[in-house]
Amino acid sequence: MSLHRRQALVNLARHHDALIICDDVYDFLQWPVLPPTSSAKNKLAPVPTPYPLLPRLSDIDIPLGPTRHDPKGKHFGHAISNGSFSKLVGPGVRTGWVHGTADFAHGLSATGASRSGGAPSQLTAAILHQLLASGDIDHYLEHNVRPGLQSRHAIAAAAVKRELIWAGVGLLETSEKGKETFGGYFLWLTLPEGLNAKELADRALREENLIIAPGSNFQVAGDEDAVTFPRNLRLTFSWEEEADVAEGIERLGAVLRRVIDGDEEKAIVSHQAEGVAAAFK
Repeated sequence: MSLHRRQALVNLARHHDALIICDDVYDFLQWPVLPPTSSAKNKLAPVPTPYPLLPRLSDIDIPLGPTRHDPKGKHFGHAISNGSFSKLVGPGVRTGWVHGTADFAHGLSATGASRSGGAPSQLTAAILHQLLASGDIDHYLEHNVRPGLQSRHAIAAAAVKRELIWAGVGLLETSEKGKETFGGYFLWLTLPEGLNAKELADRALREENLIIAPGSNFQVAGDEDAVTFPRNLRLTFSWEEEADVAEGIERLGAVLRRVIDGDEEKAIVSHQAEGVAAAFK
């Protein structure tokens, strides 16, 4: 979201006494978009955190102070940031943090789950404390995580342009308009008019043993009339090996060609296809 839209959303929450829980888990996973001609050597170069980042919703809300909805002498705020080390260190860590006002943080720390144990996993929390104190986590992000995601993103984007753009598929290439920056784990695609993402995803599973996420997975249950994504697909590039990411997109392109050409569905699942069944889940 642009800075203007973030500010407007915070003001709306403050007016209506709403709490925004913002899932900012990818804030530290941003990088400059690599040109298509980049070599393998410079793709794996260290990627420092691309500051300045846009302020989080909590960064905008907290300095504005209490609202008329806060009890006297308290400031709970109307936006909190939800961070997760599971995205930064490893998916099994299952430990994160919340950024909010002091009163909100105190209330969260006083819940039964926190008071009885201190964290969902004291062991991983202790390990993360050491990583933070030593600075090792910053080195790991700069030299391993961000370069790895940057390389995978470049490969996935190039494969999409090679295998899908010809059919009129739209690709969100940057995280913010006017900046050559991307972040996170996913590509967001828009299919041309007349194609349904759920139908294409179902056919990709049947014909290519390929699991991809249709846009309907990301609609708000009970509020489908507000925003729908019938022509959108989300592809993840963070987990599979780079060659498998490219191959998965090639298989998706083959399904798209058959759909557009009107070919009869063919059961062409092979032993090779089974190897990347979860490439884009």
